[in-house]
Amino acid sequence: MRIATEYKSILGSRIKATDVYLYLVSGLGLVFMVWGLILIPTYSPVLIFLLLAVFAAVAQFTTTSVPVSESAGITFEVGTAVAMAAIPFFGPAAAAVIVAISSITIWVVKSRHEVMWKKSWRQLGFNTGMWSIAVFVAGSFFVYLNNYLQDANLFVQMLLWAATAFVNTQLNFGLLVVMLRLQHGDQVKPAKLWQENQWATLIDFLLKAIGSGLLIFATKSYGWTAIAAFFLPILLSSISFHLYVRQMQNHMNNLESIITDRTHALSNLMREKDAFLAVLSHDMKTPLTTIGLYADMLIQFPTLIQKKPQIAEILQTNQRTLTNMVNNILDLEKLQIGQTLEMVKEPFDLISALEFVMQSVSIQAEKKGISLTQSFNCDSLSIAGDIYQMQRMFQNLLSNAIKYTPQNGQVSVVVWEETAVIHIAVNDSGYGIPEEELPYVFDRFRRVKKHEQVAVGTGLGLAIVKAIVEAHDGQITVTSREGEGSQFLVSLPIT
Repeated sequence: MRIATEYKSILGSRIKATDVYLYLVSGLGLVFMVWGLILIPTYSPVLIFLLLAVFAAVAQFTTTSVPVSESAGITFEVGTAVAMAAIPFFGPAAAAVIVAISSITIWVVKSRHEVMWKKSWRQLGFNTGMWSIAVFVAGSFFVYLNNYLQDANLFVQMLLWAATAFVNTQLNFGLLVVMLRLQHGDQVKPAKLWQENQWATLIDFLLKAIGSGLLIFATKSYGWTAIAAFFLPILLSSISFHLYVRQMQNHMNNLESIITDRTHALSNLMREKDAFLAVLSHDMKTPLTTIGLYADMLIQFPTLIQKKPQIAEILQTNQRTLTNMVNNILDLEKLQIGQTLEMVKEPFDLISALEFVMQSVSIQAEKKGISLTQSFNCDSLSIAGDIYQMQRMFQNLLSNAIKYTPQNGQVSVVVWEETAVIHIAVNDSGYGIPEEELPYVFDRFRRVKKHEQVAVGTGLGLAIVKAIVEAHDGQITVTSREGEGSQFLVSLPIT
């Protein structure tokens, strides 16, 4: 794995901490690379050094990059593992040269359109310096301890190489984190960044510890032929790692998209709830005001009820309106937490229940001059269900039909049977529902915008109606033409 980043240009002539650090890392890496180039005549056999350099460069064609900000990213590759294989043969300076060659290869072959690959000289200098420093320090660590443990057994040598791979991985990552911290300040949390990339650093560590270790062992045993033999499997491993990182990146992008969609949906829901509470407050205020006014009148004039008996009916109607609102809210909360509406299902006569509801809403129809008619193809029909919830469902449908039908309109209820199914159609000659609103009429808090000024409502009635119908294993559909009226069709199984 290599870590690469792109940095903004210097603003004016002022020297920043970011620039000082960049020049320091680039310069130190250049020193190690030049040192390694000077020592090339001493490398023996030089053919192995050249093969490792070519191997590391070719492997960089399979690198993959993951952005961590708008101007920085992490690049994963296997070239460093190949470069580290040169440490036991030629020393840390030789590894720094090979890693610099692979860095230049990445800089040349990577697309200009990728976020973290702008092909600036600053980027090339910092990345090359960072990787050279990391491999040189890790190589020096290995050479020092290896000289100290000359007679160590194979197990100790394996542990030493694993420690070398660990030093390289962590130092490489640490050098980048310092730059990101200097450039972005508190926006970069080193501990969080390290934790988020643990999976990649672990794979990188294993690749350097095992992959380069095996390459060293084979080269010592079989010379340059081992490098040729290892070329294809390690290249395939690089490609597999490339595909894996791409898959992980796509997965993370997908999760971010899901989170964005959920956040957007939650924001919409909160806006709908705010609108609902505003409407609810307005709608509850009207019946409460009416009840209060008539109660004050009856307190002042107790005998008024004898002269105007309709006052009792008005009070009762407004009380029922408030009760219905409260019941809708309570039922909505149950549905939102996954509960079902309370149902006591027993056999009852559907026709009688319909006639009772039609009688209860007839006063509303009369006040608007609306003709309320019925057409039943049977005198009685026994079904199993909750009679209270059924009456409530029909009450909502008929009340809506009357509310959204202008003066002197028509509302009808038609009932007919089919095989094991009973159909109840509530028709009106009202304002109708625009075609684009039809898919949403049963949504919670949803109201047809053109109807908001026609009649009061909370947008909960039809959502509750749908829940009641589905709790009885039925279906409800709506058809409507704007300006002509609507039909709500309830289909229930006969049991």
